[in-house]
Amino acid sequence: MCVILVCAKNVRPSRDVLYACHAANPHGAGVAWREGGRVRWGKNLGPGKLSVLLPKLEGEIIVHFRWASVGGVDGRLCHPFPITPKANVSLSGNAESVLFHNGTWGGYADALMRLEQHRDEPLPTRPMSDTRAAALIVHTTGPNTLHKLPGRWVWMNAERTQLYGQWEQWGGMLVSNSHFIHHIKRRSLRSKHTQSADKRSRHQADLFFMPDEA
Repeated sequence: MCVILVCAKNVRPSRDVLYACHAANPHGAGVAWREGGRVRWGKNLGPGKLSVLLPKLEGEIIVHFRWASVGGVDGRLCHPFPITPKANVSLSGNAESVLFHNGTWGGYADALMRLEQHRDEPLPTRPMSDTRAAALIVHTTGPNTLHKLPGRWVWMNAERTQLYGQWEQWGGMLVSNSHFIHHIKRRSLRSKHTQSADKRSRHQADLFFMPDEA
């Protein structure tokens, strides 16, 4: 189960939220934003790098944390994928539009076989995932195809963002699921325990420097 965060221009996920999303989906993150009339992306990122990068980006951003399923753990299969004839797996770049997915699409291989019959060039080879396959198909058929596919999808171009599937509102964002929330509570609890332990350690250390009573 991956998670996607759709963040308006004045909303950014906190550091705690980023680390919670990573704890629930530890196989690499990616982000897309608009710049220069294109959609730019970076992926195979960790929560630390994201916490530095995201406040610097302007406008709406989409953040994805991956739980590897189809294709296994591979930084190149982090989202998003550019919607182009090859849906390349570069870790950064720009395109007219990109695609994110939360879910698993079991029928992608059959769909790729049908797509190949209508292409003048061969399909790209490994690494392949269901989301990369969907990007290849959407390039040919258009984003309305996503209505027919399982899961939650984000199609983003330089002018608008289209969501498919059921979404939740949380923390001022639209999120594809909220399973990461309990990791925020765990992280907060660990932080409180650490602070309490630090206070006890300082108190115990202070005892050594207290003057003896007369």
